[in-house]
Amino acid sequence: MAICLISPLYAPPDWKSEKFLDLNKDEFYIVTLQANESQKTLYFRWTLLKNNGLVMHLNYDYFPHQFILYRDYQRNCYKVPLFKEEQKNYSEGPFFMLCFKDYNRKTKVATLKYYIYDGRRDFNVIDERKEKNGGFGSN
Repeated sequence: MAICLISPLYAPPDWKSEKFLDLNKDEFYIVTLQANESQKTLYFRWTLLKNNGLVMHLNYDYFPHQFILYRDYQRNCYKVPLFKEEQKNYSEGPFFMLCFKDYNRKTKVATLKYYIYDGRRDFNVIDERKEKNGGFGSN
């Protein structure tokens, strides 16, 4: 009986969305989320590969993030909380997680995978797309 109660705590998350994508340097990927009347946009791109680390720029809800992703465990992913939790509970709230999977030195293309966890919050992914040129804040 104890195993039945504890096993859901250690089960892998049920992702609302997960996707592999290949991005060229300075190519933007845009994800738009909507919860009720609230709409938020998340943009990310990579600008440099240095010492096997991918320099990333991410902007969510007009808040900029800059970080470096490596392919080794514990440094390959970056997590951003999404919408605020509606109530206090012991489960994790909604988040976006971006992971570095591979880099092709010949084509200079980075392979990334992102995950969106809903955290028991009702929201939808209403747009996902690549943009060749753009800036944080452009649609």
